[in-house]
Amino acid sequence: MRKNTHHLRYWLYVAALMVSFECISFSNTAAKSENKAYFGAEQTSNDVQLVANWVVQSHDNHGMPFVIVDKKQAKIFIFDAEGKILGAARALLGMAEGDYDPEGIGNKSLAQIPPKQRITPAGRYIARLGNNGHGGLYLWVDYDANLAIHAVVNPPGQRRLERIVSPDPKEHRISWGCINIPVICFNDIICPLFKKSKGIVYILPETKSPIAFFGISPDYLVTK
Repeated sequence: MRKNTHHLRYWLYVAALMVSFECISFSNTAAKSENKAYFGAEQTSNDVQLVANWVVQSHDNHGMPFVIVDKKQAKIFIFDAEGKILGAARALLGMAEGDYDPEGIGNKSLAQIPPKQRITPAGRYIARLGNNGHGGLYLWVDYDANLAIHAVVNPPGQRRLERIVSPDPKEHRISWGCINIPVICFNDIICPLFKKSKGIVYILPETKSPIAFFGISPDYLVTK
């Protein structure tokens, strides 16, 4: 029995490891409605639809690819410059709820940041692909604040590979603020897309509506 239990745990771990790399990708050849983002078969929240459609209609992305991070659902959505979805995945986010970084957070080491300050701040950011200082790549959302989107890491005791596949958004609140996404999503979608161009990252608020937060005019409130 003990041997069988060991094998079961092993295969559960392998399954979690494999699934954690999943990322739903979509063909970029399908037609989309004019003045609306194209979501393909992906199911999104009303907030994601609203912001994506606003970006397309208002050209707020200025001809660049863009990303929307839905903190409430713990998911990331990646679009080309025209608003066609390229991929979507679950994401790990900052441990604490909130939409604003504490002052001076970028000057602190990870060890100096208490749990209540481990926030993924909402906002509109110009993002660039760049070195992470350890030979790898990050999509730097806010370099000065050390805020980035990167492939999921798995520090001991944090169960990040298990958390990232959980359907419970609360399980996804574990990072110091950075956005962890599946490895395949980062390597196969984010990196090729942002090697060609910088882009915009919209991190949706969780304490107020995106309409108020981003100052979206009623003229752009077109539903999917």
